[in-house]
Amino acid sequence: MAIQDIKEKLHSLIEQTNNEVLLDDLLSEASSRIHATSPHEAEGLSKSDYQELISLMNEAPEKDTTSYNELKSSLRRWFTK
Repeated sequence: MAIQDIKEKLHSLIEQTNNEVLLDDLLSEASSRIHATSPHEAEGLSKSDYQELISLMNEAPEKDTTSYNELKSSLRRWFTK
C-alpha cells in the first residue's frame, strides 16, 4: 500500500473516533517508533525478538527441511498394508 494511502486511512480512522485511550495509544506508539534509536525499537520488537528474526532471515532456506522421501520413510510404519 502506498504511504499516502496509509496516511489517508489513518487520518480517517483518527477523525472517526473519540476513544481517548485508543488515540493515546496511537500517539504513544507513533512517538516511540519515530524517536527510536535502534532498529528493534523502530520495528516495535524486543531486542531478542529482532535478533532472532535477523538470525532466521540469514539461515539457509531449507534448513531443518525434511525431504519427501524422508517423510515417506518415517511414515511407512503407519501406512502398512
